[in-house]
This record gives sequence, C-alpha cells and structure tokens, in this order.
Amino acid sequence: MSPAKFRPWHEVALAALAAAPLLVLALLPPSGVSIPRELHWLLLALAILWLLAWITYTAARRTRRLQLLASLLQALREGDYSLRARLKGESFNEVWREFNALASHLGGEQRLGIETNALFAQLLAALDFAVLVVDERSRLVDLNPAAEQLLGDTATELIGRSAAEVGLSGWLTVETPLVEPREFPGGSGPWEVRRLTFRRQGRPHRLLVVTDVSRALREEERRAWRRLIRVLGHEINNSLGPIQSTANVLREKIVKQVAPDIHELQEGLLLIERRSQALGAFIRRYADLARLPPPQRNPFDLSALLGRVASLETRLVVQVESGTPVIVDGDEAQLEQAFINLVRNAVDAAQETHGSVRLRWQMLGGSVRVEIEDDGPGIQNTENLFVPFFTTKPGGTGIGLVLARQIIEAHNGTVHLRNRRGARGVSALVTLRRN
Repeated sequence: MSPAKFRPWHEVALAALAAAPLLVLALLPPSGVSIPRELHWLLLALAILWLLAWITYTAARRTRRLQLLASLLQALREGDYSLRARLKGESFNEVWREFNALASHLGGEQRLGIETNALFAQLLAALDFAVLVVDERSRLVDLNPAAEQLLGDTATELIGRSAAEVGLSGWLTVETPLVEPREFPGGSGPWEVRRLTFRRQGRPHRLLVVTDVSRALREEERRAWRRLIRVLGHEINNSLGPIQSTANVLREKIVKQVAPDIHELQEGLLLIERRSQALGAFIRRYADLARLPPPQRNPFDLSALLGRVASLETRLVVQVESGTPVIVDGDEAQLEQAFINLVRNAVDAAQETHGSVRLRWQMLGGSVRVEIEDDGPGIQNTENLFVPFFTTKPGGTGIGLVLARQIIEAHNGTVHLRNRRGARGVSALVTLRRN
C-alpha cells in the first residue's frame, strides 16, 4: 500500500499563497501606498480564506495519513504482514520506516512459526512412541500416529476429547517419569510416561510422551533366550550326533549278524535313533528363533495375504469379515508365517468349544490393525503366553506365538492377546505400520 506522493515544496507553495495577502497588507503602510478601504478588507478576507483553506487541507492530509496508518496496523493485527508503505520526502517518513521494519519482523516471525510447526508435525509423525498434547482444559489438541495406534482411533476422532475419556487423566497429575501397566486398545504396556509443560499461543499445555518399554524388556529377554538356545543346541547336538550314528550302526550289525531272538534289543536301538532325531528337530525349531533373519521389505497386498492364510486352514472355516485392499511394506513370507501361527492358535482354541474364528482388519491412520477373534475358552494365564517352551496344548512346542511376535515386532508392529469383553474367547490384535 503506497500513499499518494506529495512533495514538500507543494506544501510550502500553498503556505506562501495563504500568507501572500497578509504580506501585502503588512507592507503597504511602510511603503506609503494607500488603497481603498474596500480593497483592504478584500485582501484581508482573501488572506483569512487562504489561511483557513491551507489549514483545512493540511489537517485533512494528516488525517488521511493517520487513517492509512490505522489500516496498516489493523492488517498487522489480522496477520497480513505483506503490506509496505512507500512515501518519500515528508514528515511521516520515520513512521513509515518503523512500520515497514515492524511488518518485516512480524512476517519473519510468522514464517519461522509456520516452519517450526511443520517441522514439529514431521518429527511427531516420525516418532515410534506416542506423543500427545493436552490443553489447559485437559483436552487432546494434538497427537502423532503412534498415539493413534495406542488409543485405537484416528486423530480426527480423538482431538477434542478429554484425557479422562481416553484413559490418560491419571498421568496428568502424577510425578513423572514413571513406569506403569495400563490397558489401551493398542496394548497393555508396561508404559514409561514423561510429561512436559509448555506454552502454545500464550496458553499452558502439557505434552505426554508414552513409550512401550515391554519391547525393550522382551528384547533383553530374547537375547538371553538366544544365548541359552545356542548353548543348549551346541551341547545337545554334540551328544545327539554320536548317539544317532552309533544306534544306527548297532542296529545294522544286529540285523546282519545276530539271531532274531534279540528283537527287543533291536527295537530299543531303533527307538534311540528315532528319539534322537526328534530331539534334534525339536532343538532346531527353537534355534530358528535365534536365527530369524531381518525382514526383506517390499510392498504387498496385506488383504490378499490374510485371505490366503484364512483359506489354508482346513479344520474349520475362518470367517473373513473385511475385504478392503491394504498395501503394506514388509517381508511377505515372514508375516504370512506369523499370521498362520496366530490363526492356527485361534482355531485350536475354537475347536475346544466347537466355536468359530473371525478375521478382520481396518485402517488406523498410517497403520492397519488386524484382529483374529475366536470363541474358545479364553486365556487363564496371560503372563507366559510369549515365553519360549511354554505351552498348554498337548504336543505343543511353545514356539508359535513367540515366533509370531518376533516377526511382527521386527516390522515395528505390535501383537497383543486378550480375553474378549462380554463374550467367550480371545482377540489377537496385530498393528502394523503401512510403510
């Protein structure tokens, strides 16, 4: 916005014109020139009229400048920092110069704020732990995708809800950091909670950082199991090899050289051979936990994989309740094995009560949540579900759930098993990032 240009000499000329009649009247008596009284009063009237006109014009110009300044300041108040005033050679130059400097400074602050907010949003989205922002009324005003996954809903549905509604109210007042187990749609922890206080747009806000420390604990547990399995595998295989070889040699010698009346000895050696082979296979299955390779990620259709897994089960029909295509980035072969184990586990449970198994999935922000639900007897003790070697099934190895969780967590996902609410059976909830 540029005020109309007006040179200083224009104002001087107007002032001179206004003062000219007065000068004429002032110079006449000393010069001895006599003019009629009517002309004298006419010149005086003209001088007064010129003077009034000049004062009125000058006041109007000052008023217009003040109105222009008020408009420019209003634009600043409304957040428009692009306006600049350009006026040269007049008394308001210093005012316009200060206004332009203020507008430039505020515009820079605005750009910095926009860039900072954009960076903050990108950082929140990249974090794999939940970050939630709560205002002074204890209502959610911002959260990242990990928090959406934790609370089991989208940001659109969650923003504006109170902390008490989503199960966070207790963490807004207690001393932090703390570690506490708590049940959420995205898992049951234990959670490490940290709280920060900051001001946003002049108002106090609280930021909650919620981290699932169970994964770190399980990783340490997994490393311990790996060390144990390597030692067991080494020692047992060192013993099984000679046992199996010796038993096989003895059995062949008995068949060729000894009379049939020692059939019982032959069967015993055969049993030794079979059991050593079975024990070796058993140890190799557990050694797979320690040798699981990193996932080879590629985009694939998760919905097609889940439909394929459901069709592989022949003991009963697994009901697929969702059909929306979902593309994820991961190791298709590993994830297929994980879901096979989870579906097989659900079918085992459903067969005990002659129930059914249902498979469904839904989008959740940048993640997809898969639910495998059965009508089985439920879980009596959830503490040992993911412990290697632990099983409640006759003939079970206790490796299916452990391997499934290891695969899913290697894809930065989560898996939780919990008893269904208000119904018999178990829900296995798997959450995977889409990319």
